[in-house]
Amino acid sequence: MMTEDLFAEVAIMGTALDKSLHYSVPDRLAGNLLPGSRVIVELGRRSAAGIVLSIGSAIPELPESITIRPIRDSIDELPAIPPDLLTLCLWLSRYYFYPLGEVFDLVIPFGVSEPITSVRRRGKGRASRRTDPEERQNLKAGVFELTGDQAAALQQTLPFVETPSFQPFVLYGVTGSGKTEVYMRLVEKAAESGNGAILLVPEIGISAQMESIFRERFGNRLCVWHSALSEGERKRSWADIRSGAKKIVLGARSAVLTPVQNLGLIIVDEEHDSSYKQEDHLRYNARDVALMRGKIVGGPVIMGSATPSIQTVHRCTEKRYRLISMPARILNRSLPELEVVDMKREGGRRGIFSFRLREAIGETMRSGQQALLFLNRRGYSKYYLCNTCGHALECESCSVTLTYHKGDDRLRCHFCGWETHLPERCPVCGHAALFPRGFGTENVEKEVKKLFPEARLVRVDRDTMNTRRRLVSALGEVRSGEADILLGTQMVSKGHDFPNMTLVGVINADAGLQAPDFRAGETLVQLLIQVAGRAGRGEEPGRVILQTYNPDHFTIESALRLDYDGFCREELKSREKLQYPPFSRLLKLLVTSADEGATVAGARLLTAICREKAEDFRKAGGNVAVLGPSPAAFVKLKNRFRWQLFIKTWTSPDMQDFVQGVLDAVKGDPALRAVQITVDRDPSTEV
Repeated sequence: MMTEDLFAEVAIMGTALDKSLHYSVPDRLAGNLLPGSRVIVELGRRSAAGIVLSIGSAIPELPESITIRPIRDSIDELPAIPPDLLTLCLWLSRYYFYPLGEVFDLVIPFGVSEPITSVRRRGKGRASRRTDPEERQNLKAGVFELTGDQAAALQQTLPFVETPSFQPFVLYGVTGSGKTEVYMRLVEKAAESGNGAILLVPEIGISAQMESIFRERFGNRLCVWHSALSEGERKRSWADIRSGAKKIVLGARSAVLTPVQNLGLIIVDEEHDSSYKQEDHLRYNARDVALMRGKIVGGPVIMGSATPSIQTVHRCTEKRYRLISMPARILNRSLPELEVVDMKREGGRRGIFSFRLREAIGETMRSGQQALLFLNRRGYSKYYLCNTCGHALECESCSVTLTYHKGDDRLRCHFCGWETHLPERCPVCGHAALFPRGFGTENVEKEVKKLFPEARLVRVDRDTMNTRRRLVSALGEVRSGEADILLGTQMVSKGHDFPNMTLVGVINADAGLQAPDFRAGETLVQLLIQVAGRAGRGEEPGRVILQTYNPDHFTIESALRLDYDGFCREELKSREKLQYPPFSRLLKLLVTSADEGATVAGARLLTAICREKAEDFRKAGGNVAVLGPSPAAFVKLKNRFRWQLFIKTWTSPDMQDFVQGVLDAVKGDPALRAVQITVDRDPSTEV
């Protein structure tokens, strides 16, 4: 017999449905279902998996023609989504305007009807207990005496971990100031209290080093989570986290969505990093999601960086976040000395390396120390250009130039992966006048081997490090002293600790300076200060050489002085004058289609709807601006044409209300069926 007065609200997984459905709860399931449980239900003529959102005795009024069907079965013994994560998923769906069922698909790494089981069931019973005295003693064993800055940071944060309560902290510490040790002490305290902790790092490469450090301290209680895990590893790890067998999670951005039990602490290392922003599907920023999850569970969120984002700096000045400064390196080690080389003055010597940098590399090698050469451009040549007609070789699927890779003699698109051989003649004018322009890490590697044939060089970019194992091995060679020179892209710019590295050479400090993005200066100065911070972290002092064609540019000057505070003050003045974030809120509506005409028409129609809605919105007391439409920075990617428009508001509620109204208005509009509309809230790039 069926329970007539008990109903479940269910979000269907694997669909873009923008509403939940109601089902009756059979007697046999009445005592087992909870919010967060996965269930099998009927959807039309097929079965589907769903997540129970709520259970109660009342349902909304429905037409008499609609029959309430019963839930067919439950999938897991333990609800797949714990209460705090369920609340977070509901927020993610609303805030990022993303279907709730698809949010759950991204959170749960199992097939829609595959039960969650843990290979470590025996760990479930002991995971929730408090750490015993022997374990506590072992935790205190890889531990040195704290610096004054570290002790002060712990004094301010530990009370919020011991008695969990929500508070955002910003650990503003220079490179080499010992933030990692502070993180570990905080995680220790959370573990002693029986609470879970999440530590986010922006890159898998950084997590490899962090994993080694944290594994030594926490052993098998640590679970590592990132996209490089195999499907089986992801499932086992997720099940262990959900069961409580693992309560300390270290990983990249998606780790913030793991079901850690009794979560009492979240740490976001390198909080400024753009890698925390997901650029497809659910376009969330893991730092912002961490803050919301901390608020939900009532625990502190520690955001660490040597170069905090402008948004974070502003919120510290508003007293919304608590600022903790760590202005000195451990063991009183000095910050590196920076010098600039004006490449315009190199004259006939102009090339990849200035005379000063070549000289410094030689000095470093003769002294038995290591050098890092940084260039945020992989490949051999940036692009090929025809000297006769000016045509640049472009990807057939994307409106971007192809990068030449000499190692396999191929032209490759760094967006879609399409590749081809280098043609003998220009495909436009037919002349044999194709010549390389610019250079990448592959070209630099060749030049280093030519100038320093005895050098042991490791190149780290996405072409050479296509697996996590290779990356870990390469970085291990540098740390062990088996390599003299580390050549790399952004992958090596942050988080790594190489004690014998005394020289950093930035080959092109101007890269990205002219990008069509109001954050270009912020991104560049963060990158330069971060990569400079790899030098002099051991006993010997470090030095940094910046090669630039713009030595007088404010961003370059700020990096040269390591004056991030001064840069932020001036940048905030500029942003306030122009009413850019953090003084406003931005949202991008991206219109795409395989047909160029349909894309343009769709973008213009969407803009017209937005402008009409904006007028009504302002009359009702709201404040909104509609900017665009315009072609995206890359007007064609992966065979789809792309146009965009931006919505600007001055409060988050205004953004929520206005955009939801627009999406409701365009839903089902036949004139927009030929295009796809993607919502990107708080966009981090112009791509």
